Amino acid sequence: MQQQQAEAGNLATVLDDKKADVPEDLVPSVDQLTGVLEAVNDTQTPPQERDGAVRSARQVDSALDAIADPGTPAAVRDRLTALVPQVSAALHTANESQTPPESGALGLIVARTASVLRVVEDQDTPPDVEASLVDGAENLLSAVQNGAPIGNEGANAAAGRGDDDGQLEWKMLVSNGLETAGDPNTSEDERKGLAKSAHEGSETQPGDPEAQQKKLRLKKDLREAISEQGLPDEPLGRAAELCTNSVFESVLDTTLADDLQTLTPETWNSEGIRDFWKSREAANDSLDVIAQLQDDTYDNTALAIKRMIPQLADSLPADDLYSSLGMGARDCLQAASRLDNEMGVQSGSWLTEAQRV
Repeated sequence: MQQQQAEAGNLATVLDDKKADVPEDLVPSVDQLTGVLEAVNDTQTPPQERDGAVRSARQVDSALDAIADPGTPAAVRDRLTALVPQVSAALHTANESQTPPESGALGLIVARTASVLRVVEDQDTPPDVEASLVDGAENLLSAVQNGAPIGNEGANAAAGRGDDDGQLEWKMLVSNGLETAGDPNTSEDERKGLAKSAHEGSETQPGDPEAQQKKLRLKKDLREAISEQGLPDEPLGRAAELCTNSVFESVLDTTLADDLQTLTPETWNSEGIRDFWKSREAANDSLDVIAQLQDDTYDNTALAIKRMIPQLADSLPADDLYSSLGMGARDCLQAASRLDNEMGVQSGSWLTEAQRV
């Protein structure tokens, strides 16, 4: 945790120093972002929430370098200059959320959406794909900043109700679509369709009669773009570590605490778990899991991979894996495949999906 806090503090200092090199109208956004970094450095802030802020800040830091570079084309500079304030404002809104699980989820949505900054910087994405990604990012960041609902079908959505679990799910899906379409490992054929459907999802209005159809299309395009890449060549322990960390950052801690209570220590269950933070490969058959408890203390425990992965598969079925984890879904499928091959332990729908891929 100290290393994480140090990085947040260092980024705040670096960003503050860059105010002299960026356009004057970006200075308030840089101040806003450094304010978020300072706020999340409080020891009581859940580590996942701090991670989301740091990831967004790294991407803004790189964008500010490009903006200040005299060799950056004017059109690229203009797009970055327009996106940076939206990232900062959306992250500020996420940090101000009164519900920590929601705050962490919104921070992750902002971080994944901010990946579009790199797409603009790189200048090697087809113009139509880049346009879809930029427009989609602007729509999603605006929705987070303003607490506006997008996409949900039905009476609640039509009434304009706010960020319930369905809203977080929709925004997470769109952010994963944007991040995956902008990933250089995604094939050109898949990027175009996915960028278009993510943009569509970002601008879908509450109560839209075609909302469900658009959501299913985006989930299908996201699944195809990720699964086309196949499974990563990782040993069981490494795949399980990466998979578990993706789940920890993407799934609400309240859900994980309920679903994993048969695995976690009784001391954790009695005190209450505030934040599943990190897992590390302890051996090829176990993970060292670190969590922040409700009393703001940190504890770690060893959990057997052969129990952890099947339990996570029960908690997050394969139908929701891509839309919740994005590219991290590949690690979970690889862990399920390795676990079956090496230990004969099956992980439900994850194994079925891994065999399909």
